[in-house]
Amino acid sequence: MFWLQVGAALRPAFSPDTPSDITAKACQVCSTWIGSGVVSDLNDLRRVHNLLVSSLDKVQAGKGSSSQLYSESATTMEKLAVLKAWAEVYVVAMAVKKEAENRPEQPARGGEEDEEEEGAEDVLPPDSLIMLVQPELPALSRLWLAALRDYALLTLPAEFASQLPPEGGAFYTPETIDTARMHYRSSWAPLLHAVALWLSSTGFGASEGPGDSPPLPPRGPGAPVCPPAVSKSPEELVKDKMHLLLGVSIEFLCFPRPEEPIEHVMSCLHALCTLLEAPCARTHIAEDQLLGVELLNVLHRLLLTRDPPAVQLQVAAVVQDTIRAAQEHLEQRRSLKSKEDASEKDVASALGEGGDSGELLPGKSLVYATMELLVFILVRHLPRLNTRVSDSPSHLPYRPQRLPDDSARLVAATVTILSELPSLCSPAGSMTVLPTILFLLTGVLRETTMRSPDSAVPAPVTAALQGLKTILTSPLAREEKTHKQWSALVRSSLASVLEYSQPDESRPDMDEVSMLTAVTLFLLSAGNEVVGVSSLQKGCMDLFRNALNSSEPSIQARCYQLLLSVFQHPSRALSTPYIHALAPLVVERLKGVERVRPQSPAELQAVQEGTRVLEGLVGLGEEHNRVQLLALLVPTLISYLLDENALSSAPPASRGLHHSALQDLMRIGPLYPAAFRAVIGAAPELKTRLETAVLANQASSKAKAAARLALPTVQAAPTIKLKTSFF
Repeated sequence: MFWLQVGAALRPAFSPDTPSDITAKACQVCSTWIGSGVVSDLNDLRRVHNLLVSSLDKVQAGKGSSSQLYSESATTMEKLAVLKAWAEVYVVAMAVKKEAENRPEQPARGGEEDEEEEGAEDVLPPDSLIMLVQPELPALSRLWLAALRDYALLTLPAEFASQLPPEGGAFYTPETIDTARMHYRSSWAPLLHAVALWLSSTGFGASEGPGDSPPLPPRGPGAPVCPPAVSKSPEELVKDKMHLLLGVSIEFLCFPRPEEPIEHVMSCLHALCTLLEAPCARTHIAEDQLLGVELLNVLHRLLLTRDPPAVQLQVAAVVQDTIRAAQEHLEQRRSLKSKEDASEKDVASALGEGGDSGELLPGKSLVYATMELLVFILVRHLPRLNTRVSDSPSHLPYRPQRLPDDSARLVAATVTILSELPSLCSPAGSMTVLPTILFLLTGVLRETTMRSPDSAVPAPVTAALQGLKTILTSPLAREEKTHKQWSALVRSSLASVLEYSQPDESRPDMDEVSMLTAVTLFLLSAGNEVVGVSSLQKGCMDLFRNALNSSEPSIQARCYQLLLSVFQHPSRALSTPYIHALAPLVVERLKGVERVRPQSPAELQAVQEGTRVLEGLVGLGEEHNRVQLLALLVPTLISYLLDENALSSAPPASRGLHHSALQDLMRIGPLYPAAFRAVIGAAPELKTRLETAVLANQASSKAKAAARLALPTVQAAPTIKLKTSFF
């Protein structure tokens, strides 16, 4: 019924004598209906598709085909509307295809289940739409490119009017140039996105042979005949298409008119992201660094004028793709340089922005342009990162607020890009940007580390921690020329994190776990020679000590986990001071559990994590110290065991501690049999208590097994249900 109403309204609009404005609106309805996701029948989709195919034939008929009925301006409007509708349908088709490819495969089902599934769901196959569009793509791609060339020429300033072709463009005549601009302005954005998708999916047309290219729309009667175009190499054709798409995008993003819909901005940004998915496009932008700088400057200007979060997130995606293109290109240069002269490794590593001097020139440096844009985003969403604001006498006391979801994702994306910038620099250049990057990463950590009701870690915190790890494990740590300066910057950053971890009235909701994780990251990644300074070591130990003494079980549990990773660090020079300082406190806390048993699952988890730390210390100890270490662990675990009467009436968390301790003891005994027997033999009361618990556990297991055997056999329900009852 729904299709009958749509069909009755649209079919007359595509008849040959229908006015152009009606056909243009009908094309818009078709593309909107197809892209809405309401289509569930393939036949309905084919009917609307056939209407668009018939309109496409009219576009390819040439300029003069409709001149007897309607004006050239109306014809231009109709043809651009047809191309725009096809572009929107193609964009939707590619999005559906990509979503289907990224969707996890469904497990295989039985035949009858499949039949029921087919009857329950009436959904089109994900490739149905792209299969309908695919046969028209060779013609559509040429028409889209021709329309974009027209638009690029029509947007030239008045002083370049001489470059306009005297015979007009593919879809307009010189007499209608003023009204044509308006029609092109409303249609160019979907065309740009569609062309970018097509170029990226075909390797910039590499899958097409020369004979596959359909001709451009023929000229009308009386139009001057142009000389045949000079044949170009494939590389030149790729560059021409790149320059066309980038030129249209940058020109629009430079000065987007206030009346431009936000959809045009998003289409342009999506087109840039799609374009940068193609290897040849990434190479082109990476080789022409000034082009990348210009693109980033234009995006920076766009952020100054457009506030919607979707725009800012898409800008961040374009920036990230641009940076990764530059990274790939630089890695290729370094690899090539290393192969040419394997003995000069320093020469290859010195490649990158900054060179030997470390100077980054504004207007020429991709890293500098990126940092300008990223700092703007961060300061806009986290104003306290601007020291001028926080140090101002008129600055009011500020309490950090939780970022909205869109802002949190944007800050996280920004921090991720920020941490990748040193890889684009030479060692000297990295030392130029690293102070700013570390200041911003630790500042984001300070401003966004807040507790949440569901204990979820905010996206900016996760990104900041990952960014710190990226920098701490980067090859800069192994560069002899910059190692001293790098170590000083890392120490300074760790000192900042320790300072931000202190209790502060302006930050009552600070998440101690995230700050403790950041400190652990420094310890594990930077190494003892960098962070082994006594003042920093004392600050780190105090932070762990405060977490162990916390009244919140979740903080204790996470502290135990992080502490175990520090204790197990391969460098004994780093781990030993922490073991000597904090292991006694761990033992003391665990021994106190016998008096105050856990009452909740969170408290139980904290105790279990603590026993894992002690067990880890036993494994780290040398053989001749194994008995002394087990003398700390085994009595503690046995003290958690309950007798049979107390076990039956104990709360669930206390029973859980009993069973967990018993399992640990039964696992540890076979690992260190001699030392375990020595500890048990030295204390008869421990042996008696353990034997009683083991016997009670065995008896309980036998009773449960007997109860299961005594249960009456219940006939299982049939797995196949008949759809028809025969009784």
